[in-house]
Formats: sequence, C-alpha cells, structure tokens
Amino acid sequence: QIRSVLPADRTVFIKLQRKEIPAFNNVEKIRTIYKNSSYPKHSPNTVVAEYSCAMNAKYDVLQMAVQRGLVHTEYMAWLDIGLFRNLLEPKLRPKNGWFSLNVPDNFNASAVGMSMVTPMTELSNLSAWDYIRDNQVWVSGAFVLATKEVMMKFARSYNLMANELIDRRMSSTDQQVIGAMYSPEYIDSQQVKIVDYRCNNGQFGLYGSDIIYFCLGYVCKDAAEKQLNSNNI
Repeated sequence: QIRSVLPADRTVFIKLQRKEIPAFNNVEKIRTIYKNSSYPKHSPNTVVAEYSCAMNAKYDVLQMAVQRGLVHTEYMAWLDIGLFRNLLEPKLRPKNGWFSLNVPDNFNASAVGMSMVTPMTELSNLSAWDYIRDNQVWVSGAFVLATKEVMMKFARSYNLMANELIDRRMSSTDQQVIGAMYSPEYIDSQQVKIVDYRCNNGQFGLYGSDIIYFCLGYVCKDAAEKQLNSNNI
C-alpha cells in the first residue's frame, strides 16, 4: 500500500522458503556449535541458530537478486527493514512524505560502504575468535552499499568466510563474520575494501546507537534530499 503510488516494476516481493537459501543449510551445524556449554552466549547472536542463519542469508539474497535480473541500477544495497523506523516520529518525518536514497558524493565505487560502530584502530589486533567470543562489532550490517559487481564479489567472500568459520566451529552474526574477514589472519584474502562511515551524535536528529548503526542509510537519504533541493533551485 505504501508503495502503490509508484510504478509496479519498482517493487518486487519474493517469498522464499528457508530451504531455498544456502545459509540455512548450516542450521544444524550452528545449532550443534551453540549447544556446547562452553561456547560464549550473546543472545540471540550465539544462542539462536536460526538467527545466525538469517543474518548470513543477507548475502545469499543479494546474490539472488542480481542473478535473477532484478537489479537494474549501477548500485544496490542491503537495507534492514527497521533502519528508517525513526521517520515515523513527526519531527523526523520527511517533508511532504518525500523519501529517496542516493549514493553519497565521492563514494568509492570499488568498495563496500557500511556504518562504523567501533573504529578499526581499536580492533586491528583482534582474531576471528575474538570478534565472536567478545561480540565485537566493527561495522553495522543494517545498511550495505556497493555497485552490483562489487557487492557480488563481497558476498562471495562473505559466504566463504562464514562457511570456514562454521567448519572451525565458530558462528555468530554477519557483523562478527565481517570483523573476522578483516582480522589479521584473513585480511590479505579480501578483494574488496570496506569504507566505514561515522556520523556525529545528533546528526540527522538521531542519537546513541541509532546514529551509529544507521549512519550510512541517513547519509544516503541526505544525499537524495540535497540533490532534490539543487534541482529545485
């Protein structure tokens, strides 16, 4: 209903069964890992196997979208459904209900863009296990931006890392997997750089964890609004 005012080809809903998504093939392996009483417990990240599978599935469905010919733009993004929930507040609601997202100016087209949670300078010595054991987060998985080609390359690397960790009896969420990818033991294997965006507290009217985890999404919203305003001058 919300998107009914747009052309029909702008919105595609695809219902998937878990068995169609490769990440869920690992649910029993992950469940076995989490049953170990000595395994670190960070609920739901390292407690609910289905939750971990759902987080890993992000990169499966991004690949599916491209492979099925559903992405017709140069750039694409993963967007958590709750990322813009703050726009329901009257003071943050876009004027005239207008909403759009643009790629930020000077975006590095050879990289993946994500929101920084913790500066890499504080995490650079952590191992893959450190990220999982201590529930450390470098970048937020709520909004992931890249060109189609870069996103596909990143997704393949992500899936390789997630599966290798499971084979090593390690599992958590996408945020810990990404940290592991860029840890000293695996960073040399990565073909794609991550550009981490950091916003200031109060920027875009957001505070605390919202501005940290949702930063890049709001940067893209701001870029679209600036473009609209420049066109109206």
